[in-house]
Amino acid sequence: MPGRKPPSNRLDSSQASPDRYISGSSSAKSSKEPVKPFRSHEQLRRNLGVLSRGFLVTSFALALLMICLRVFSRGQQLSKWEQRLFNTLSILLTAIASLGLGSLLGHLGSMLRWPLLARTMYQMRDVDLILGMSPPTCSLRLIWRHIREWRISRTTLIVTAYLVTNLVGRLSVAAFGLAYNMTDDAGVVDPILKSDWGSALWANGSFEDKTKAPDLQEYESFLALARSGFIEYAGSTDWSHGEEAVFRIGDDISPYLESDLQVSNATLRVGTNTVEYSYRLKDFDGDYTTPSNRTVHSSANCNLIEVGESQYWRWDNGNRTGPFRLLSRLNDYSASASEAKLGFGELGWGEGNVEVVSEILRVSNESQIIRHSSANWMSFLDLSNGSRVSPEIYTVCDGVAWECWPTLTETIGDNEYHQVEPTDRFFHPTGLYRLLTVGNGSNAPEDDGHRVYLSDLKSSQSSATDRDGAFYLCDANFFKNQNETIWNGYRLWMAGLVARLPILAIIAANIGLPYLPPGSGTQFVHTTLDVNWLRVTLIAVSITGCQILAILAVLGYCRGVYTRDDSHLATAELLKTIITKFDNGKLMTGDELAASLDDVLKERVSYGTKSGQGGGPPEVDLASGLDANFPRFPQNQKF
Repeated sequence: MPGRKPPSNRLDSSQASPDRYISGSSSAKSSKEPVKPFRSHEQLRRNLGVLSRGFLVTSFALALLMICLRVFSRGQQLSKWEQRLFNTLSILLTAIASLGLGSLLGHLGSMLRWPLLARTMYQMRDVDLILGMSPPTCSLRLIWRHIREWRISRTTLIVTAYLVTNLVGRLSVAAFGLAYNMTDDAGVVDPILKSDWGSALWANGSFEDKTKAPDLQEYESFLALARSGFIEYAGSTDWSHGEEAVFRIGDDISPYLESDLQVSNATLRVGTNTVEYSYRLKDFDGDYTTPSNRTVHSSANCNLIEVGESQYWRWDNGNRTGPFRLLSRLNDYSASASEAKLGFGELGWGEGNVEVVSEILRVSNESQIIRHSSANWMSFLDLSNGSRVSPEIYTVCDGVAWECWPTLTETIGDNEYHQVEPTDRFFHPTGLYRLLTVGNGSNAPEDDGHRVYLSDLKSSQSSATDRDGAFYLCDANFFKNQNETIWNGYRLWMAGLVARLPILAIIAANIGLPYLPPGSGTQFVHTTLDVNWLRVTLIAVSITGCQILAILAVLGYCRGVYTRDDSHLATAELLKTIITKFDNGKLMTGDELAASLDDVLKERVSYGTKSGQGGGPPEVDLASGLDANFPRFPQNQKF
């Protein structure tokens, strides 16, 4: 195309080739002096740097492996993920240690080549094998060739020693597998044992059949547990049964409420009007107890009734209400309608309570077991359709009666708002309190549609209330002192006595009752790491010590010899003198090329030196007729 210039030749004489420029520059520089001045002592520094790197890598990996063994062998059970983590770390660290050993041993092999080549004349086939002796396969080929040709020499022995050291050193890290072991400890976890509350009739069966009174044996069994719990977990009142204690009506017992009402293993809460005990049921794990998920709460509040001739009065927070006429019989309703409304409509006690109190006081008055030194515990049970069930518990004395409203609840754990369903309860909500009133006392005829239970606890097998101070709070002189604070202390004390007895029986029964049939248990496998620290220490010290010995041995054997680095270019430069004597060998194998060179050279070669030009450093070569002496250079520096 006209006007278009022909493409310029980038390799013409006016623009030299970059390769030609670099080559020319290198030739120009090499004709004067080497790029870096030769110093014989730097070879030792270079070798020590490479050997130190391999030694430190191996030592660091072994140290981390020992730390790993220490962390995972502290006796704790290893989870699946902890086992996987340990396996990963142990394999990784042993692999790193093996790599460090391989690097160190490989460099030691590359150093050994030069004193071997310098001190004996070799055929080119031996030279080829010695130059590549660092890998175990090349060392083995050299040894096998010498054995096969019956040419066993010092070189053969040195290479054999290096081969054994190389193999054992690389595999020595595997010896750590003999020093630790994963141990599986299989077993069965004993099931958690639970108290069999169904084996106690009083636990849930009391008063379920309203037409039949509870068995007296059941009553005595319950009170015996209450007595046992009182002796074991509660204590006598200091204010009424000390060595010199003399209680008088009007004494303030408020300071003793918290301390004397305490029950071991139960929580006490004293409120303004109510006393509550909470006890978390216990399960059993071998010789140990563990909290279950069920908590029993027993609470009560009480009020005072003053009993007179055919009438009674109510006291509430120091206020006297009444009088209310005592009915001769419970079915004499016509004369008591106004009293019923007055007694409970205004005070909030519920319709019909006047009749209940009248019947309680009448039966107590007619009872033959009441004594001056004791108090009757009484309860009323409606045998009709349950429309007038009265859960009150009465403590009746001469001229004084305490009316208490107790209740027993069960909750899940400690959450008082999460109550157990009625069908799943262990205990009747009011039955245990009423069971306290079942005894040798009299009761009203059943044909009246009700039953009154009466018991003098002091005459029973149980002494749970003998020393609780209840007797001192049954005195007609009680009403002479109308201090509200003192009265409130008495009221809370009676509430604590009523609420405490069922809790004491439950605590004692929780340990004394038989257990539910246990299940088969839970199988487990605990995996732990067992380490033989003596073996670990011996293996680590042996590997470290053998590394140091191998380094010192090779450095001593290579002393006074110029060692070349393990570089293909450096080796090719050294072989250039021999290779140039043979053409067309680029497609030959190593064995073919070595055999051809032996045929061409007709003589053996060695590694040595010859004088340098112009006072420069000695030149090294691989040929025949070289000097086996490797002088230090410069002369004033150590070699």
